[in-house]
Amino acid sequence: MIGTLIWRCREAMAVLLGKKKTFPDNKPTSETSLSIDKLPDYKIDNQHIKSFIESISIEFLFSEFGENRVNAGGSEFNLGNRLEPSLSTIRHYFPNAKFTVYSDFDLEIEGVNLKKVTSPVPEKEHPRYLYRTADYFKFKSLAESEADFCCVVDSDMFVVSPDIYSLVYLTKIFGFCAPYTPRNLLKRDMETSLDARKITDESNGFGHSYNQSPMTLWKDSENGKAFFEKCCEIMIKEPSRASLVMWKAALETHSSPYLLPAEFCVCGDDVGIGNEVILHVGHTQVADYYNVKFKG
Repeated sequence: MIGTLIWRCREAMAVLLGKKKTFPDNKPTSETSLSIDKLPDYKIDNQHIKSFIESISIEFLFSEFGENRVNAGGSEFNLGNRLEPSLSTIRHYFPNAKFTVYSDFDLEIEGVNLKKVTSPVPEKEHPRYLYRTADYFKFKSLAESEADFCCVVDSDMFVVSPDIYSLVYLTKIFGFCAPYTPRNLLKRDMETSLDARKITDESNGFGHSYNQSPMTLWKDSENGKAFFEKCCEIMIKEPSRASLVMWKAALETHSSPYLLPAEFCVCGDDVGIGNEVILHVGHTQVADYYNVKFKG
C-alpha cells in the first residue's frame, strides 16, 4: 500500500511538472483484454524447440516477502494468488517446469515449492528492507538452483508470446541475463530512484543499469554463478538498490549479465514497441495500454 501511494505521488508530480501526460498518446493495442482466465490454447509446433525444451531441466523462481502484497508500480491485483499473473502465464508455455518461491511466511500455492527463509540483510527498520531482502533472494535463488536453465521473475509479469523460448537460448549462449531498464544509465537510475547511492568509482555512473525481472542463469556458467553470489555478498555488506548492487558485483567480478532488450520487460515507457514477450503489468501504464484485467 505504501509503495503504491509513493508511486502515485511521484506520477502526480511528474504530471504537474509537465514531464508526463495524464493519458498516453497511444490507444490500447487491442480491444481484446488480457487475462489469466482467457489464455489461448498453445502447443509448441517447432519440433526443434520442443525437443530442446524437453531435454533440459527448467526452474522458475519467485522471491516474495511480507504477507501484504506491495506493488510499487501502481497496479492493484485481485487474482487470489500471490504469484499471479506471472505463474499462470509462464506455466502456459512451460507446463513441465519446476516452480519455487522463496518467502518469509507460509506461502502455500499448488504446484509451487516453498523455501521458507530468514533474511540475512541488515537494517531491518529501513523502509526498503523487504525490497532489499526480495532482491537478495532473487540473486541467491539463481545461485542455488540446480536446473539447467533457471529464471527468477517478479509476480507482476505477463508472458504474451512464445518468443519466451528465446530467453532460454539466449541464456545458454551468454550464461546469464538481466533486463534493460528505461532509465538505462546507472547515473540516471541513481538520481531518480529510491534507495540509491552516488556512484563514486571512475565510471562516474556511465555504465548501464538493470531491471531484476526476468534474470536468468545457465547451469554451466561459472561467471554467472560467481556474479550472483557476489551480489548476495554486497547486499549484506552494503545494502541498497539492486541495480547498484549489480553494478558493484560487475566491477568486482569483471563480468556482467547479457542485457536483455525491452521486449522482455515492457515497462511504462516501452508500451507499443512491438514484438512484446513479457509485459511488466505491475506498471499501470502497461496494464492500461494492453488492456490487462486483474480480477480472479
